[in-house]
Parts: sequence; structure tokens; C-alpha cells
Amino acid sequence: MKCPGWTQEQTAVGGAVTGVFTIADLSVPYVAGGVAGDTVFVQISAALGMRVRTGHQILLRDASDYRVDVIGKVTDVTRGATTVLAVRLLENDDNSPAHDLSDCDNFKIVGNINPEGGEMPEAIALNPTKVYNFTQIFRTPLSTTRTAMKTNLRTGNDYQKAKAEALEMHSWEMELAFLWGIRTENIGDNGKPERTTMGVINFIRQYATANCDDFTLNATYAGQGWTDALGSSTAGQVWLDNFLEQVFRYGAEEKLCLCGSGFLLGIQALAQAGGTINLAPTQKIYGMQIREWLTPFGSIYMKTHPLFSFDATTRNMGLLLEPKELEYKYIDDTSFYGESSSKQHSSGYGQRRIDGLNEEYLTESGLEFGLPQKCAVLNGVGLDNDL
Repeated sequence: MKCPGWTQEQTAVGGAVTGVFTIADLSVPYVAGGVAGDTVFVQISAALGMRVRTGHQILLRDASDYRVDVIGKVTDVTRGATTVLAVRLLENDDNSPAHDLSDCDNFKIVGNINPEGGEMPEAIALNPTKVYNFTQIFRTPLSTTRTAMKTNLRTGNDYQKAKAEALEMHSWEMELAFLWGIRTENIGDNGKPERTTMGVINFIRQYATANCDDFTLNATYAGQGWTDALGSSTAGQVWLDNFLEQVFRYGAEEKLCLCGSGFLLGIQALAQAGGTINLAPTQKIYGMQIREWLTPFGSIYMKTHPLFSFDATTRNMGLLLEPKELEYKYIDDTSFYGESSSKQHSSGYGQRRIDGLNEEYLTESGLEFGLPQKCAVLNGVGLDNDL
């Protein structure tokens, strides 16, 4: 089954300004001296222009001198290979003694302006990103012989033990697929459709590439040890601070981190090296006993994940999530398909009968995802840079 969805990143509208001009054909660059009521023509990219309309209140800026800031009203939008905004200044261009709108290289929409009794302005339509996933069929078989079921063992009922082990295997194989799986659709060996579900790690890697980083492979910290001094801090701390600032730009101020034991050792090493990490025990959250990591950008609730800790390749890895961005979807939730214990069966059964039981757990399910920008994948936490 296909689980379709749409994601739309809601951000403030703003970006780079190519140039400011005094004539609509862009033949005369703006020099200086603009006063309230003058119209200037601001050139921006076509992509940014799709987010701007007539009536928007616009802030024109110089990134190197924010004293320049001048407010205007967008009175016309001309779209093409680039977009040209006609902007009527609402104040004089004299806010900075050193620079003016001839140095403008950035803009920001800061509202919209409307007269009393005016007509409804034009609407802006955004293009969301289509995100979808497939459900995957998970099957874990259980087989035992009639003799084994009738044998008394000192370790207890062999059938019940095998049944419990099969359920445990079924669960962790599903969990690994929900972490590491990729989305595929093929034809199986029997000629029928065969699908795999995308896991959350590959979802983040595909749709939020900037939110995936590895300290050991980051060229900015080439040759640096995890706790090596860097400025007034350590290399690992600087890397984490820069990375977390980026991730916490989106979503809530609280995130869940599933991590390996090496990840926690790395955080502890930073605390011992610089005393800048604040870890505190907390009450149960998300139904688990976890530790709270207080950062300048928000709280991270850390939970060691055994499937990460037991594997050396994922021991120093952390997965940042907002659980509300994940939804479990299924066609059939986990069900046990057992054989009848009846000794009498319908005609024709005998030729297929085996001397024992063949049973299985079966699930067809997958994850539906929300906004990937709220999530992140961190690798190499606690390890030295390899470059």
C-alpha cells in the first residue's frame, strides 16, 4: 500500500537582492537620496518572486549594515526570468550615515498593507513537496516438530519459547526496517508486487540532507580530536552547537534522541573537558525513562537504543526526532497465524500434512512522515576526525 503525503516548509519570505534601480527597465541603478513616496525597482530571483505579491510590506536591507533598513510597500510585481518589485518607500533612505539602498543586498517581507474598504488582494499558492512511503510485508515463521512439542524439557515448554523468540525477532526486524529501510517497489520471485518501506534515517537523508553530518568526516574540523581545544571550547562542542542551532530552527524546542552508548560517552567527554554540557534525569517521557540534555536551543531527551549500542558502526550515532512527525500505518497489524490442533481435517489435507507445526507472525505496515527539517542524523559523536 502507498502512504502519500505532502510537506510544506513555512518560513519567513526573504532572500537576496540582485540590484536596486530607479527605472522599471533596470537601466539606471539607484544611487542615493530616496525619500518617502519615491518608487524604486528591486530585482530578485524568480523563485523568491513567487512568494511576493502587491501590497506586501517589504524591508530592504544591507547585510553588512543593518542600520540601512528601509520599509516600503510593494505596488507591482513583474515576473519573468527574474522578478522585479516596484516598491514605494515609506521612509527616507537616510537611516545609516555610511550606507544606503545602493548597498541593498537582502530583503524581507514583514507584513502586508491594505486600505480601508479595499478589495481582497491576490492569493499566493505554494508548491508543497510530495512525500510518500510504502507498507512492507514482514513475515517471521515458526516451525516445530510433533515430537519436540511432546518432549518435556527442563527449560520449559519448547513451543512457547520458540513462539516468544519468533515474536521478538519479528519486532526487531520491523524496527530495523523502520530505521534503515529504503522505499522500493519491485516484482517478487512469484510474479507478485513486492515493496519495501522507507526508514526514518533514509527519509532524513533524502529530504533534509543538511541535517545529516558526521564529525569524523567534516572537513571544517580536519585533524581535530573530539575534545581538542578550539577557541574557548572544544572541537566536538563547537560542531554540536553549530549543528543543533541549524536543526532547532524548525519545529518544537523539545526533541527525542535515539542514540548508541558511544554517543553518550562522547557527550560525557565534552562535559568532563569543558563543563558545558547539562544532563539531568527526568520523569518518563514518551513512555520511557530518559535523560534530558539542556542546550541553548532547546531540550533533547536522550534514550540509548540497544540496536544502536550493540553495533560498533552505529554506537556513536544519534537520531533526532519529533515523534509527532512519524505515524505508524498498517494494512494488517501484527497477527499470529497458527495451525489448528484438531486431529481431523477435510478431505485432501493428508498429502500436505507435516509431522509438526508451521506457523508465523505477519505484519504489513510502514511509517508516514511529516517534516524532515525537524529531524537530524548525527554520526561520529565522541570520535576523532579522520581527515
